[in-house]
Amino acid sequence: MQSSANQIVRRPKSTLAVYSTNIVHLRNPFVVAWWSLAYPGFGHFRLISTFKGMFLFVGELLINTHAHINQAIIYSLTGKITMAKQVLDTHLLLLYCGILIFAVWDSYRATIEINKLSVLADHENAVISPTMLSPAGINFLEKRNPWVAAAWAAMMPGMGHLYTVSVLHAMFLLIIGTIIVYFSHLLPAIGYVAIGDLAQAKTVLDPQWVLNFPSFYCFSIYDAYVKTVEINKAFDQEQAQYFRNNYQSPLFQMPL
Repeated sequence: MQSSANQIVRRPKSTLAVYSTNIVHLRNPFVVAWWSLAYPGFGHFRLISTFKGMFLFVGELLINTHAHINQAIIYSLTGKITMAKQVLDTHLLLLYCGILIFAVWDSYRATIEINKLSVLADHENAVISPTMLSPAGINFLEKRNPWVAAAWAAMMPGMGHLYTVSVLHAMFLLIIGTIIVYFSHLLPAIGYVAIGDLAQAKTVLDPQWVLNFPSFYCFSIYDAYVKTVEINKAFDQEQAQYFRNNYQSPLFQMPL
């Protein structure tokens, strides 16, 4: 079944705006659920559920900070169980569990439904718009290097998403990343490590905040890389769709 640009697309495959590039594609629901488990909100960012992801992430961050969950985790891992019990707020811990369980369940469920939409969109040959032009700017599908996106994300979380024109995600990652780095005193600690003063580096680090950084940092790199790969696939699919609709004979039978 062929579509044209003048037809109403029931199940769109992609949408371009000057601030975002969103592609409906197949995802592994277990991978998405795992990212939600690593940090609530990340799974929904993988599904381009930006505002839901922001709500879950900020809610988890606030509850985690005030309940001292990360600090209790570090004490537990170092064998200081009594200190872990002292710093942990069990009332807020129950709220944290609720957000965590919902994030994992909802991201897994939503991934399965989006996968269905992706299959149906491909079956209906939904039109992929390659260019978005407006007075505010321009966005277009093009081949990008996923390793370049990962490298920029590794240099500073959010930069890889700017490379893929995911401005909302980039702004959120940049702002939250800056907050985490600032309150964890990570950069001063890195400076002390560079001059060999490990004791001072350990003293300045805030364990409650620094434990937020590993999952945040790894997600930024992973998401920028995968997003670039999927944009490249959409670029190839749009070109194949254009040539098939405009140059391929209707009598040509596929598959061979």
